[in-house]
Amino acid sequence: MRDHRPQRGFTLVEVMVAMAIMLIGATGLMGLYSTGVVMNGEARHLTRATAIAEDLLNNISLWPYQDNVAGTPLANTSTANDGDLGDTAFRFQTDADPIASGLADHGEADLAALGVAWTGLPASELEGGYQRYWSVAYVDVDGDGVNDQAQIAVIVRWPQGGGWRRVVLLSAKLNPARR
Repeated sequence: MRDHRPQRGFTLVEVMVAMAIMLIGATGLMGLYSTGVVMNGEARHLTRATAIAEDLLNNISLWPYQDNVAGTPLANTSTANDGDLGDTAFRFQTDADPIASGLADHGEADLAALGVAWTGLPASELEGGYQRYWSVAYVDVDGDGVNDQAQIAVIVRWPQGGGWRRVVLLSAKLNPARR
């Protein structure tokens, strides 16, 4: 006489199929994890660069408006960058020296020249290859021959993946004589 009880448990084939499905899922999770680590690193760089740019922009807001006086930190030393002050062409992401190529009006050397007047982050705090620059363009809004404002772009860049990544912050400094 045969026993017709239902079978209990799993066969070896069922266990192997389940393990294969779990392996495929785990492989996908490993890919997500590595992507998350990369994105977290990029976000950390972006956050640090933005903080450096904000520090520089806050210090620039304290400097006196000097209406494009040569030798001052708000002088427009390269009018070639006035048309693309915010670097919409992504030229700061090349290996070129932004000061020598006319992409930026000012850089780290100009901050060092300020001496005690510079109250922002010192260059020694810019670990990770961060570089900061700023460009200035003076604008006569009403066409009367007197500059009404200085448009300022602060650019912070850092090396990544064989090139450069960058953050750009824009601001304007109004001419106090025009208020």
